[in-house]
Amino acid sequence: MSSEESALWSVVFFKVEDTIFQVPTRRFTENSEVFANMFLIPQAGDAESVEGSDKEHPIVLDGYEATDFRALMKVLYPALNDVISGLCTLKKDEWVGVLNLSTRWQMKLIREHAIENLSKMSLTSFEKVTFARAHKVAKWLKEGLNEIVAQEESLESDELKSQLGLETAFRLMWIQNQSLKGTQSRFDPPFTLKSLGCCHCRAPMFISPRGCCDCGINISVDDPAAIYAFLPSSPTYDYSNFKLSLEQLRCTKCERQPIDYDTYGCPSCSLATGYKNFRLVPSTVTRQTSGSDVKVNEAFNEEITGYESWDQ
Repeated sequence: MSSEESALWSVVFFKVEDTIFQVPTRRFTENSEVFANMFLIPQAGDAESVEGSDKEHPIVLDGYEATDFRALMKVLYPALNDVISGLCTLKKDEWVGVLNLSTRWQMKLIREHAIENLSKMSLTSFEKVTFARAHKVAKWLKEGLNEIVAQEESLESDELKSQLGLETAFRLMWIQNQSLKGTQSRFDPPFTLKSLGCCHCRAPMFISPRGCCDCGINISVDDPAAIYAFLPSSPTYDYSNFKLSLEQLRCTKCERQPIDYDTYGCPSCSLATGYKNFRLVPSTVTRQTSGSDVKVNEAFNEEITGYESWDQ
């Protein structure tokens, strides 16, 4: 057998907790700088007593869990069915174990694979932050923190403190408080005169500026600062079937009714729409952002930047 073939089929013995694992050496040296350097260091003594050479002389991996190591083996040495199907069917906790070891042992490709698969699973906002900090994943930290402060309900200090720690809880509550001030306690999506659609064809009902019927200020069709509407503010809300009454509108200057309660003819289909039967033009209405994502990036910039360096 050539030296290349010998290297291909050589095995190593690891002991993790109370379990002995006998695995081929090559995948460890190919995927991990830590193990590649470890196996380059010459060991004193005869071949039979070299660490990792047999069950009696395993490489002891202290501080690691056998379940995590077993999950990593499934990725490094997949079963034949997984190879044929192109799938690696691990549970969430197994992928977390793979991410843990691949991060600590500098297995860049395995780490990226674990992050990709975990990102496809249903991670809660708190899980994203917790996993991000444990395994240095910048995108999860940003996503999790932004999701938490974007909640419409006020953040509960006790829950934040128990899940994320006192300092993070304080920062997140401050960010949400500043965001609420920035929106003047209105969670309405940006709204313009052009957002008012015909109840028949959904085309914009107003295609030219109008004056507020109370204070007379000019309202242009594309100005989101001129009027606002009391609308559902969920980021996943489907506005395509939402019926709007002119009673829900307010002028931002006088805080009163900006458009007369009347029936209007559609400039596109010529049919009439009553003041309680307007439809929203979906493309003109989007979720209002308060800038909380920017505040999160600023408040946690040092931590986020530190994690980003792990994936460069």
